[in-house]
Amino acid sequence: MSEIVILGAGVVGMTSAYALARKGHAVTIIDAANAPAEAGASFGNGAQLSYSYTDALASPSLVRNLPKYMLGLDPAFQFRPTLSPGFWSWAAAFLANATRAKFEANTIEVLKLAMESRRAFAKIRDLLDFDHRATGKLTLYSSLQAVHSAGALSRLKNAHGAGQVMLSPKEALEREPALARYGHSFAGALWSPFDESGDSQRFCLGLRHLLENQYGVTFSFGTKVRALTKRAGRLVAIRTEKGERACDRAVLSLGVWSRDVAATAGIMLPVWPMQGYSMTIPATAHAPIASITDSARKIVFCRVGDRLRIAGLADIGRSNGQFDPSRFNRLVETAREIFPDAGEYAADKTAWTGFRPMSPDSRPIVGPSKVKGLFLNCGHGSLGWTLSMGTAARLAELFD
Repeated sequence: MSEIVILGAGVVGMTSAYALARKGHAVTIIDAANAPAEAGASFGNGAQLSYSYTDALASPSLVRNLPKYMLGLDPAFQFRPTLSPGFWSWAAAFLANATRAKFEANTIEVLKLAMESRRAFAKIRDLLDFDHRATGKLTLYSSLQAVHSAGALSRLKNAHGAGQVMLSPKEALEREPALARYGHSFAGALWSPFDESGDSQRFCLGLRHLLENQYGVTFSFGTKVRALTKRAGRLVAIRTEKGERACDRAVLSLGVWSRDVAATAGIMLPVWPMQGYSMTIPATAHAPIASITDSARKIVFCRVGDRLRIAGLADIGRSNGQFDPSRFNRLVETAREIFPDAGEYAADKTAWTGFRPMSPDSRPIVGPSKVKGLFLNCGHGSLGWTLSMGTAARLAELFD
């Protein structure tokens, strides 16, 4: 049996390798970085394992607010069209998924996958040290209208096992005393008891050790994938900056860069980058115990060991991936307004920006491609950490 080459050593690629290696496959991982999860979304994400918060991005409410987002009137979300034909085809498919029926269907399908991922994580989390916490999550809503909308969706999700409970501000404060220092009023909070958290970079580093020592997985770091070579509709090689490597079975899990690599084999992946930011600072005694998501301001707070991870903002469209100090400063200012003493804001920060690879329907793209031998595991959006073990399990089943 020939080896399977995994393209990408982020959390999606690493979990793909784990699921395949456990089934007895020989696996090699190729990545341009020098270590797993070195810089991408697996390095600086919000750290939340959001098994219950699977709401699709394309929704009727987003369409209603689209003019505001396009004009830059919402500091947390920017939707700036670009002249790229790829953007417009993606945007058309994205807006087609913004109906109520499709929004609910997409949300539930991702929820089912998230619950599969939760069960798979439960089998491995004790094998690795990655600051795992099972403290639940509170999602805060600023208006009664938002509370009612979230409540209606939670009832739909609860029919599929989400286990969410809507709380009054008083009940939320009893659940999380740190909200006494919350810098804004809120109308209600959604409690997600199944949600967890952890450091995805540490998870990937620990998983590398496990893969190398227990399963014989090999790694080729510092190797950028340039293109795929096919012949008669079949994958035959992978072209890297170090030369061509014969290969007849591969998994494409390069995040947003999966789109560019797939295009070299004539595959047009509907994946578009959504840029976000995060910072990691020392936590104080006033930091929340549960993970917190401020729905209106699109910002999350999550303890990671003795640190506090703060992540947020969403920029779609014209974005080159460069670090924008003004956007990062917006994140810092918003965080200080919300939880002014939850972390040591004056301390040295680990600042990050990167892309979430968004599909039009918020569902990951998992399965065989039109090129025989090439499999896809990409397009996880902002839920790559959450869904990674679930999509890896589904992928591995295709190789049985």
